[in-house]
This record gives sequence, C-alpha cells and structure tokens, in this order.
Amino acid sequence: MIHVIPHHIGKGSYASWYDLIHFEEEVTFYPFDDKDIIENKLQGEPPYVDSFIQKLNKINPKKGDIVIFDVRYLYSYDNQDDFYKYINQLSSKYNNSKFVMFDDDNFFSHKIDTNFVIFSNRFDTDSNFDLNCNYFRYRFKHQEISKYIGPILKTFQTNIRQKKMNMIIGVDKKERLQIFKYVHNIGLQNDSWLGYSAFTSTYSDSELADSLLEFKNTKIPTILDTPYERSLVGNVNVEVPPLPITMTSYVSCILETMVMGTNELHLSEKSWNPFISKTIPLILGNTYINQYLKSIGFWLADDIFDLTPKSTTESIIIQYMKNLDVLNELSLKQLHDYYQINLDKIEHNLDLIMKQKFTFNKNNYK
Repeated sequence: MIHVIPHHIGKGSYASWYDLIHFEEEVTFYPFDDKDIIENKLQGEPPYVDSFIQKLNKINPKKGDIVIFDVRYLYSYDNQDDFYKYINQLSSKYNNSKFVMFDDDNFFSHKIDTNFVIFSNRFDTDSNFDLNCNYFRYRFKHQEISKYIGPILKTFQTNIRQKKMNMIIGVDKKERLQIFKYVHNIGLQNDSWLGYSAFTSTYSDSELADSLLEFKNTKIPTILDTPYERSLVGNVNVEVPPLPITMTSYVSCILETMVMGTNELHLSEKSWNPFISKTIPLILGNTYINQYLKSIGFWLADDIFDLTPKSTTESIIIQYMKNLDVLNELSLKQLHDYYQINLDKIEHNLDLIMKQKFTFNKNNYK
C-alpha cells in the first residue's frame, strides 16, 4: 500500500510535489487538519518531527508499505549520514515500511537505499535519471501560468528584440559577481537586461580580490536595469521567467546555484526558465549540467556555444566567459536570424517541458 502525506512545506503559490507524481498503483492521500498551516508556514519552522510522528501513528504502515512525504518534516541534520541512520530507525520502528521523501530544494542528494528514497534536485550523473523526481523539471506544467505561456510567447517570437541577453541573479555569490564583472568589462551590459540581487550573500567581502570588490561597490548600482535599492531586498529573485525581459531578449544567461567541477548536479528553477520562456539557453553550472539537459532532449545552442565538460570551477567560469564573448561579437541582426532559424528547436524545448511526467512505480525502488 502507498500512503501519501500531502503536505508541501512552505510551498507558497507553487505546484505541490504530490501533484507532480503519477501513480500506477493504489494510493491513499491522508487529510490532516494542519495542512494549510504547514504548507503556508503560518506558524513554526521545520522540522515538524512531532507532527510527522503523529501522522505516522495514524497511518500505522504495515510491512512492505510505502509512506511518501516532504523531507522537511524531518530536516534536522547537518550530516546526511546521521539523517539516513534516523530514517532507518524509523523504518524499523514502523514494521520495516519504506519511506519516500520529496526534497523540492537542494538540501539532500538523491538517494535510493534499502529502507528509503530521496527525490531531489541534487543528484549524481551516475544516477538513473528516470528514478529521480526532480521537482523543478516537472513543476511548470502543473502551474496556472503554463496554460497561457504558449499563446503569449507565440505573439512575440518573430519580433526584433531590444537586447541580446538577460541575466537575472538572485543571490550574491563570488562566481556570479565575477561573471557580472566580465559582462561589464566587455561592454555587453549595453545589450543586456541585468539584475543583481544583493539582499543575501554567500561570502565575505574579505574573500574578494581588490578589483572585484571595487566593481561590486562602484559599478553594480550604475549598470543595473533593476533599481539597486529594490535588488537589496530581493526583488530581482524570480521564480518563473520574467516575461517582459525574456520576450525582449534572445538569450537567457543562467548562473546556477552551484558551480563545481564534480559529478553531482545542482538544479534549481533557473535552469528550466530558458525553455519555459522560449529563449536561447546559456547555463553556468556543475561540470555535466549541459550534458544532462541534452541527454533528456533539450536543445542548448551547442553549435555556437562551447558546452564541453570542464573539470574545475575556474575552467567552467572561463568557458562561460568565452561563450559571452561569442554572444558579444554577434550583431543583433545575426542573433535575430539565428533565433528564427532555430525556432523549431526553441519551440521543442517548451513542448518538452510541457510533456514532462513522473510515474511512480514502487517496483523501481525495491
């Protein structure tokens, strides 16, 4: 028997993870009185361990049963091994039932173990991609805007656009600042929609080279298309493509959550935005991020951009800068012509997003 605790902790206005799953077997969704409180985080903060245990006691899973729930009910461990140990203890306590956890962020890596499964936006390239439900890969078609995006974008797809690219940055990180500075150095900012959100930072200014710190303090406020005072409180950190910007530019330059030379990928909503907005994607991320996206069918303009895997953070950033050089050297007319020539591939990317479907078959996780 499959039991689902249908709570998406702190989901806001976005699609619930439990709506993304197509079940082939019999499944029971359990209603609980605290659903709205937990989904909207009206009180308290995760983890909600006590609440979760109460729900388990009510469900009373039997041996061989599967319980599916939001991982943030139990997210209380900095060390993943300690978390795995705790989950195994719970499984033993509840008749060796199996737990399937849904992480809509990047807290835990995707993992399939004897007593549990974690679906995540972090996963190793050695994983079987079909067995991991990446939340952002499957989310868009379940959102209200997805019903209207095609007709809206079609109206603008033949337009001559104002800018070559857009680059919207949601959290201040060193590699993002470095790329932003490069855009300024080569003069590409004049042909770009730029937004840099400085409301939170992952580094100390003492870690920056003098030239990078000077750029951050003196140049960013003057080159932003989003007013700097609004960026300070996070007003450029978008969850869905900013359509007025994407419909008036050709390339969406995405700087992912993590940039590392590793086999582990970190995917957020950002990487899917070029496909949703029918723009040309140029994505900065971990070593094999572009190869992963190509492997599941997306077109990435690799006839003009170098997307070969690079093994270090530095080499990934240098490669991205060279791709920005390519973009900078193209005229607006050349870019417009390239967009029109490849319009069928750009439309294919959106079609593929709309066809994404995750089917849960418990036999895949035994």
